[in-house]
Amino acid sequence: MSTRPSFIVDVNKCTGCHACAMACQIANDLPTTQPWREVRTFNELHVPGVELMHLSLACNHCTDAPCMEQCPASAYHRDEKTGAVLIDANSCIGCRYCSWVCPYGAPRFDEERGVMTKCNFCVEKQHEGGRPACVTSCPTGALTWGELTEEEHIQDVPGFAQTGIGPAIRIEPLRPERLVPEMTHPPAMPPWRRLRDRITPHITLTHEWTLALFTVMVPVLVGILTAWRIGGAAPDWKIFLGIGVVGMAMSASHLGRAERSWRAALRLDKSWLSREIVLFGGFLGLSCGVLIIGGLPSWWGWIAVALGFATLATIDRVYQVALIRGSGPLHSAQVVGTGLLVGAVWNGLPLVAVAVALVKLSLYLARKTSRSRLGLGINPAAGWLRAAALSLGMVALIRDIPTLAMVLIMIGEIIDRGEFYVEVEIPTPNSLQLDELEARPEAYAVFRGEFGENKR
Repeated sequence: MSTRPSFIVDVNKCTGCHACAMACQIANDLPTTQPWREVRTFNELHVPGVELMHLSLACNHCTDAPCMEQCPASAYHRDEKTGAVLIDANSCIGCRYCSWVCPYGAPRFDEERGVMTKCNFCVEKQHEGGRPACVTSCPTGALTWGELTEEEHIQDVPGFAQTGIGPAIRIEPLRPERLVPEMTHPPAMPPWRRLRDRITPHITLTHEWTLALFTVMVPVLVGILTAWRIGGAAPDWKIFLGIGVVGMAMSASHLGRAERSWRAALRLDKSWLSREIVLFGGFLGLSCGVLIIGGLPSWWGWIAVALGFATLATIDRVYQVALIRGSGPLHSAQVVGTGLLVGAVWNGLPLVAVAVALVKLSLYLARKTSRSRLGLGINPAAGWLRAAALSLGMVALIRDIPTLAMVLIMIGEIIDRGEFYVEVEIPTPNSLQLDELEARPEAYAVFRGEFGENKR
């Protein structure tokens, strides 16, 4: 039976002293803003009738590590002796996508160097017969070191995602007598909403605005080219190319190491991000070629259209690792729909445009209604403006004012895409713990702020 080195965490012994995190920070000379190991506390509110526990987590060096599979720059590799999943800082482009796909929140962005970093399993210590610094520094024996068999399964623990990717960790669950702590005082911590506000999001509009604009530009280009192929006006190839190049530059500006952006195409076999980049490059190049060179067979143009919609599909696929509360699998800001809408408006097809717009508007209103019922923040002004722009755009198209229709449509799409980046979340151990806590009936009173001093 094959085994591999692994962390062993006994939540019955962990006191939340953070000695493991401090040892990791000291051993690897890490700034306090970029810890590789963190101690998460479940039931930080001390809700009566709900167990209280601490969970020490870092990178789990998974057998099927999604960070390694989805890294577009092929910057990850595995140490054969220890099984450690390691980052080559000289290959990393700083796209941060590995932090999106990791269910344990392990990869961290180094602002100074523009690359990702994470727990390296203290691989050099292991090569010398030693153990990781976090393990040797735990004062209670809650974090130890051992061998994990391939057949062992992770216990269901709040904050630890059950993903089936083979993490190198064994978690000893709480014993029955530890499940329900005795509490005689109201919670000392603030209401859960403020706890969620303390979670640092992986995706924000402030940081990702260049990506937001890029993901609006691409469906515009795809829609315009599609409209041309079905009989609409041909776009000026210089303007078409200019928009595409500006979009690519904006997308590359998001990278921590933009000078290595060429590496983003190295993992076509696994990474959706690599596929997006290569498909868009192929679409832009072939589209401009078809527009510049007259007399080419029409199927060349249709290949360009196919590459365009494949690009849009991969853009939407990249974000499927994220969560938008209140939204189903379809989202009004998904770029495939935007491409279809722009193509219909550009070609003056009001019936098609209205059909797509009605689907988009229905999805948008349903999401906003659901988020409002969940008590999540919505922006009424943005919502009214988005709905009005889409509706008036359809009216302008029906009344044969195509320029005004396109302007209004794009205003609405930009608002919707911006809200997408505001609402989107990457699940992390911290957010999973709060999700679990919110689901406990015993915690309802606390969540409503009905505990004396915490009442809002």
